[in-house]
Amino acid sequence: MGGLWQMPKPFTTQRLIRFSHCDPAGIVFFVNFFEMISGIVEDWFREAVHQPFQEMHLGRRVGFPIVSTGCEFFRPCHLGDTLVLELAIARLGRASIEFDIRGRVGGDEKFRARHKVAMVSLDTFKSMPIPDDMRARMLAYVGAEGR
Repeated sequence: MGGLWQMPKPFTTQRLIRFSHCDPAGIVFFVNFFEMISGIVEDWFREAVHQPFQEMHLGRRVGFPIVSTGCEFFRPCHLGDTLVLELAIARLGRASIEFDIRGRVGGDEKFRARHKVAMVSLDTFKSMPIPDDMRARMLAYVGAEGR
């Protein structure tokens, strides 16, 4: 599972696995990974694309709702782990972005997700092309096969 991660740079962040993330067995309840996936996408827009959600949603009146999402789990995450999340773009379309997101603790890969979003007007809820200013900042995170 290594080919997709040959890119200029992934966007990386960390999450401490908290009690609230875990089930009674002390491992992350799977739905909480989807909240973390959504969180790294929001962080990426704010930090890498320079478009915080409040600016996009309230100022520009655009959003990126989920088109599809899925996750493959390899090993559990435990209470107290520091999960490293890495985001890269597998495919950058005219109006859509397909992310590859992986989570690891140390060198141990915990999950890999594919998460696709599409840009829409929040006034009409119709698809619209990603503006050039945003696309230019996204290109650094696109793997060769996604251009």
